[in-house]
Amino acid sequence: MPTVVGSLCPSNISRRKLPVNFDQDNLDLFNHELEKTIPETKLLAFNDVQVSADGILFSGWHMLLESFAFPENREQWRRRSLLKFFIDNRVLRRARRIEHDVLWITDDWSNGYFHWLTDVLSRLFIMRDRLEDLVLLLPSSYQSYDFVNASLQAFGVKAVEFIGKNEVLRCRRLFMPTHTAPSGHYNEEIIRGVRGLLLQAYGDAAYRGAGERIYISRGRAPKRRILNEAAVDDMLREFGFQTIYAEDHSFAQQVEICSRARYLVSNHGAGLTNMMFLPEGASVLELRHDTDAVNNCYFTLSSALNLNYFYQTCPPADQQDPHTADLVVDLTALKTNLSLLIGS
Repeated sequence: MPTVVGSLCPSNISRRKLPVNFDQDNLDLFNHELEKTIPETKLLAFNDVQVSADGILFSGWHMLLESFAFPENREQWRRRSLLKFFIDNRVLRRARRIEHDVLWITDDWSNGYFHWLTDVLSRLFIMRDRLEDLVLLLPSSYQSYDFVNASLQAFGVKAVEFIGKNEVLRCRRLFMPTHTAPSGHYNEEIIRGVRGLLLQAYGDAAYRGAGERIYISRGRAPKRRILNEAAVDDMLREFGFQTIYAEDHSFAQQVEICSRARYLVSNHGAGLTNMMFLPEGASVLELRHDTDAVNNCYFTLSSALNLNYFYQTCPPADQQDPHTADLVVDLTALKTNLSLLIGS
């Protein structure tokens, strides 16, 4: 069991405004998100804990709850998976002892672009003054992510150790800040601090908020695409928008591009996370599944960053889950919403 060794940030309340173009018929999508209690952030210490190559903390024959974004994620492991996990990590993989103090800031969702930028970097931000005394541990797979390496450089992280694919680390003492907010919610001061550090490193200071209009396409993604994107592209061009694909740009380039933008449009997905690099007072239009009242992370992020949030509900192409469904955009509604967006 971990020991609480300090309080890093007190509990606070985050209050959000309804979208600029709010329609009363959509109250159920947003009403439960208008006020959220953000729990206290604590610093935990673990003695003699083990870390697997895939980023799971365990002690003895127990996976530690702190490895997971939500408690129910641990419950999804079936008995057969648990058995395989412990055979791999207690029998097949090489154990390596770490004597120096280490820092752990990831969970089982952290390898995604959104979760890295909002959940992980928020935890790193709150520990930034202690980095000289700690070595940051990360699973080996993170070493290949450009957005991980570039953001760590922006934070000035020098001591990083990646856990090899075929090894288990035995850590004498491991420190972990608890989440600064539940995933999809934010400690507003901290997320703005993360934005500030990344903009300082990679933003275009000379042309910040110059007024560019950006559409980030998910056309190359395997899910959550816009099925009538060609027609959507045509309309966006009429309003002066440039279409970009995040896959074509490094992380640093994405920060630079979005730092010059005043208007950002995208459908729900990782690319919309780049709203973090817009200046305060910029405007965002999210194209979202018409029944999804759960995934409000970009509505709440817009509020935390002092951005103007617009939305358009879109029917799915079929009855798929909002996490995977492709959408169809109503062009008449899009034209109206783009006019409102630019007018803001």
